[in-house]
Amino acid sequence: VGDTAMLKIFRRVSCGQHPEAEMGRYLTAAGFAHAPALLGEIVQCAADGAPHTLAVALGFIRNQGDAWSWILDHLTRALDSLADDSELDVLSDCDAIAAVIGRRLGEMHAVLAQQTSDTALAPKQADLHDTAVWVRKAEQRLDKALSAVEHTRDWASAADAGHAKSLVQARSKLTSAVKNLAKSGVGTLMTRVHGDFHLGQVLVASGDAYIIDFEGEPAVPIEERRAKTSPLRDVAGLLRSIDYAGAALREGKGVAAAPSDEAQRDTLIAEFCRRTKQAFLHDYWAARGGAATPAERTLLDFFLIEKAAYEISYEAANRPGWIGVPLAGLAALATRVLNKDAGGHRG
Repeated sequence: VGDTAMLKIFRRVSCGQHPEAEMGRYLTAAGFAHAPALLGEIVQCAADGAPHTLAVALGFIRNQGDAWSWILDHLTRALDSLADDSELDVLSDCDAIAAVIGRRLGEMHAVLAQQTSDTALAPKQADLHDTAVWVRKAEQRLDKALSAVEHTRDWASAADAGHAKSLVQARSKLTSAVKNLAKSGVGTLMTRVHGDFHLGQVLVASGDAYIIDFEGEPAVPIEERRAKTSPLRDVAGLLRSIDYAGAALREGKGVAAAPSDEAQRDTLIAEFCRRTKQAFLHDYWAARGGAATPAERTLLDFFLIEKAAYEISYEAANRPGWIGVPLAGLAALATRVLNKDAGGHRG
């Protein structure tokens, strides 16, 4: 609506409080300026009074596109500049935007961690029941992912085939490791979260970042999308999205193929992933209110494994050409977690 508002109409209408409107209302009232302000909501009430949100009106944010497109554009330029032997730090802009995304996410999580009389948004501490629920969901996703891997016969590369073989062989150990990782969640914070956080859910505007789309995963029941969980789910989602951005550049998926030496390209992408994740996490922890505890770092590995497993199943069913991205991510996580576990036993 001009440059004043965005009217978002929901294709899938569900009974109950809609998380997009609920989160928007709460963050707007709390003064969080880095998400679109909720201007209004169109709700149809059933005869029994049950609400069905049809649309929301959100404040318009003038922007340069979402962070996914912005980063791929800058990465492509960085790749082009390698041929010029430029001494400029070609990844500095990506570092800066990753840091500001981390800062804004940390600030948002700090708002959601504040005490409130609204029971639907009040934070709580995770107990054994909560972590058991997390484990069940992670085990289901891991089992589905590894079954898809086991039944895949034709892999695009030898590297993919190697990752698949190692993961299938480590299946039981990885399942046990997931249970152990989840134990660190007892006593940690549970709040409302974004629920589907990745680079495409961030708008870049004049060097700043704005978080959008709080409806969560549309295929998930609305009550599950409104459930409190660890804020580290959002952190894991963004970290996995960075890996996808690097893979998109490597494979030329959705970006103009920049001519470059493959070794140079792979070195640049590896450096991009390392530095961007580091910048994101550094500013996230600082904005959230302090350095990560050992329990939080362990729990982050848990959610990274769960997310990568979900991605494998999704790609196997919808985009087989992309399956190598989460496959490599899960293989690297499994190696790190299982080696750490083995080291702990030796100690």
